[in-house]
Amino acid sequence: MMKMQTLVHQLVDFGLSASYETLPANVIAESKRIILDSTGCALAGLSVDKGKRAVQAAKQMGGAPEASIIGAGTKLSEAAAVFANGELINALDFDLLTIPPGHVTPYVLPAILATAEKERSAGKRLICAVAVAHEVSTRFGLAMGYYRDVTPGQRISLPPVSGYSSTVFGGTLGTAMLRGLDADQAARAMGLAGHIAPAQTQSKWGRTVPGADNKYLMSGWIGQAELQAVLLAEHGYRGDVEVLEGEFGFWRYMGSSKWNPQPLVDALGERWHFPAVTIYKPYPHCRNTHTVLDCLQHLIDLHDLRPDEIERVTTYSDSHTASLPLYSTKKIEAPADAQMSTAYAISMVVHRLKAGPEWHDDETLRSPRYLAFMDKVVAEPHPGFEDALMRDPQSRIGKVDVVARGQTFSEERLYRKGSPATPETRMSDAELVVMRRQIAGG
Repeated sequence: MMKMQTLVHQLVDFGLSASYETLPANVIAESKRIILDSTGCALAGLSVDKGKRAVQAAKQMGGAPEASIIGAGTKLSEAAAVFANGELINALDFDLLTIPPGHVTPYVLPAILATAEKERSAGKRLICAVAVAHEVSTRFGLAMGYYRDVTPGQRISLPPVSGYSSTVFGGTLGTAMLRGLDADQAARAMGLAGHIAPAQTQSKWGRTVPGADNKYLMSGWIGQAELQAVLLAEHGYRGDVEVLEGEFGFWRYMGSSKWNPQPLVDALGERWHFPAVTIYKPYPHCRNTHTVLDCLQHLIDLHDLRPDEIERVTTYSDSHTASLPLYSTKKIEAPADAQMSTAYAISMVVHRLKAGPEWHDDETLRSPRYLAFMDKVVAEPHPGFEDALMRDPQSRIGKVDVVARGQTFSEERLYRKGSPATPETRMSDAELVVMRRQIAGG
């Protein structure tokens, strides 16, 4: 009897048949950039409280020295290293995004890195696994509901359920590839991963102040789930290879508002999506603010505006950035608040703080001068945001009005720096190297 070719089996066939030699040049290049960016973010994460706490927690997990914590000079068990590295990469909210679904790398890279180190995998195999993990995650972002999905007549708002749980499949597949699982084992691992993936909690998190350190989904935990799924399948655990099928599949119990499985398998292995939608961050802050931060930075540099001269800053961006509690808060109790608060990011740029760990160290977070300036910031929804997004899903239109010296300085941009949407906004290799060296202290 012929085996059922489920969606899981098709994804597994794609992953196990991929090789470095068959990857397109842009896929190889972007995978290398992802590793570079994430390493820099993890090194910077060692200097902030969340990163330090994650490392200490990982050390208490114990186990044989199998894999390294990035930059910490110590080896722990695979699972412990996965946890620490996931939390470090995302500690500053400086990590890159693959849109849709958004944050991917801190969820898929740590288990792949730990496995590659333990198995002594060749660099080419590592790059191939990174590419497959990001491609699968991007395709899930297209297949499932995304919180910026817009149809005519709708306005953007964070849906009741959203998040990045679907990245568990890309991370599991990449890990299975490096672990040497056969097709049946890898499919079982994917099935197990779909059932042990953390719930999608982003919508609740974004509506809660102060912000919790687990953020939109705890990256260290989902990486451990991927690793565990692979190890269980390798030892004979049965997994639900039909986890993506039917009315009650993964999409349903994870609360997605949409499920269209066609993007998961359409031209799989022939067309690669993730290089064209991978965005790098020049600021350690939620990407939702980056267009307005670019506008503000340019106005300050162009007119040499000083903090004491500025009476008011009004930002115009997407509606949930302007209104949801964690994004609109002006009460900073922890780095998680600072990393999402629009007013806080505006204050950092106005005061010309170097974009990096300094934004979130204790002295900065408690500075009366920086915190007081937040009262001068007004966040409004941009009236053209949804229309621009419908014309181009990569657009993130933003505008800033700065009242200073008895006049109003204004700037509006359609795309943010770091976006591959235009040659001008794409982060070059040289820019990426310099930026990540700076934040890593190198």
